[in-house]
Amino acid sequence: MVMEGLKNLELLLQNSQKLSIIVCARNEEETIGPLLTNLYALFPKEIIVIENGSTDKTKEICQQRHVKCISYCFTLGHDVGRAIGAQKATGEVLLFLDADIAFQAEELAPFITACYSGADIALNNLNLFYTRSSMIDYVSMAKAFLNRALLLPHLGYSSLTAIPHAMKKEAAEAIGFEQLSVPPKAQAIAALEGLKIEHGGSVNVFKTNRRRDVHFGEVNEVENMILGDHLEALEYVQSIRGSRSLLTDTIRKRSFINTL
Repeated sequence: MVMEGLKNLELLLQNSQKLSIIVCARNEEETIGPLLTNLYALFPKEIIVIENGSTDKTKEICQQRHVKCISYCFTLGHDVGRAIGAQKATGEVLLFLDADIAFQAEELAPFITACYSGADIALNNLNLFYTRSSMIDYVSMAKAFLNRALLLPHLGYSSLTAIPHAMKKEAAEAIGFEQLSVPPKAQAIAALEGLKIEHGGSVNVFKTNRRRDVHFGEVNEVENMILGDHLEALEYVQSIRGSRSLLTDTIRKRSFINTL
């Protein structure tokens, strides 16, 4: 118990000097307050809230709290706030969250610890929550395919698309801050740059994340956007490494050798 307490104290001390928490928020008046209260328990160097396009009291709640609130009267679009927050952050480790889930501090600590321990990027391990095949939708398949193309099959369905995740500030700089607005492409760039991508914690966002019902014949715009992001990521990798990405054609190579 004493050793565990000392480790926790050491983590909080590092957080106070090195950790920037970046929260994207839009119309989250119900969850932003509880989330910020939970985040204070991590003793971060700073909390940056990218509030954009809210028509409720989200902005007012943030302004009453001890956070750096960067506010926009218009909607930035999905994941754009991450790029802005990363560029503005002064910490060595960046923890990315969305304000629609009131994460507990103990759920987030493993992502931070992973970056302190050598990981450049620490992803949310979602693989544990795929308990039935019906959960594997088009987006999940795209995530797994991209990871295989990047020679990172052990990551499975884990992706920078999902929160929470953490990364070193220098990793964000190597990727390019603007690229963080397209998470799969950012992940592809990180892999090509040789950055160390690992699993951090494992938080079940399937249960807590708000979902919008899509009726038959209706276009799921968010799903289409994420699929498009993955296509952009694959196109980027192919533009650098060729049509096979990082994969090698071992079957044809073996057949050619056998003919010699």
